[in-house]
Amino acid sequence: MVPQNISSDIGLDDNKHITKTYFLDFENKRINGYIEGKEAIEQAIHKILDTKRYAFEIYDWSYGSQISELIGSNMLKAQMLIEGYIEDALLTDNRIEKIENFTIENDFNKMSIKFDVITNLGIIPVETEADI
Repeated sequence: MVPQNISSDIGLDDNKHITKTYFLDFENKRINGYIEGKEAIEQAIHKILDTKRYAFEIYDWSYGSQISELIGSNMLKAQMLIEGYIEDALLTDNRIEKIENFTIENDFNKMSIKFDVITNLGIIPVETEADI
């Protein structure tokens, strides 16, 4: 029997801001319940930045970052490219509107990067490191 009360006005964009997802407990290496809202977006940000783009068949080619390509580069080149790599990686998530307020500190072969991610649920400050 075919259901008769299905609404045809449901568009594909109706679910574009869904944030409920599994909580990935990286410390204990397990999935532990669910998270949603800003906490889910923050987890997605870190997961995107920590996933090497083009390396895993499970993800399409727009998922992940190319930051690992900077390993072995000189620091000046890495500084010029890192903001673009981060923006390119994160702006594929439709909950993220823009990235701003970058600050970068160099320490020999490591960069400490801070920036703000403007999302549909507010601002999320992010701190991360990249090996160069």
